[in-house]
Amino acid sequence: MTNIIILISILVSGALTIFLLNWIVNYKIRKKISENENPLTINLFKAILFTASGILLSELITTFETLTKVLPSSFTGNELILNEISYYCIFLGILVVIIFTLLWISTLLFRLLSKGENVYLEVANNNLKSVLFFAGIIFALTITIKTGITPLLDQLIPYPTMPLYR
Repeated sequence: MTNIIILISILVSGALTIFLLNWIVNYKIRKKISENENPLTINLFKAILFTASGILLSELITTFETLTKVLPSSFTGNELILNEISYYCIFLGILVVIIFTLLWISTLLFRLLSKGENVYLEVANNNLKSVLFFAGIIFALTITIKTGITPLLDQLIPYPTMPLYR
């Protein structure tokens, strides 16, 4: 039963994150293209962002499994469910902040490495080379950040304390 709850929560989290990223990309690019224009690079850019966020969201599974094993020793009934939901929301909030920070850093790094070009403008202009270059940047940072997410989230799990006898 716990695995089904974890699966559903990860799916909902992924859908929410994809929705937010899609909205941000549409908001940033809508001003730069006409309504009847639909460059291929927009869909490629979104796919890159969705994949990077999915890689980071996959780290949420192990932390949430650990949480569901630890919390029953401290809480029962409705309190247990409310604590699991609240901790999961905290973990998801931290990951969403990490994803948007990663997007911002990748955009900034793209601008620095490509001599001042704006990635959103390049996507709107259907510049495939720039989108692939941005993909390399965001995937390199995603793989680098991925290893530190689980230890960061594990620090927030309320492990039971062992009494000290002297």
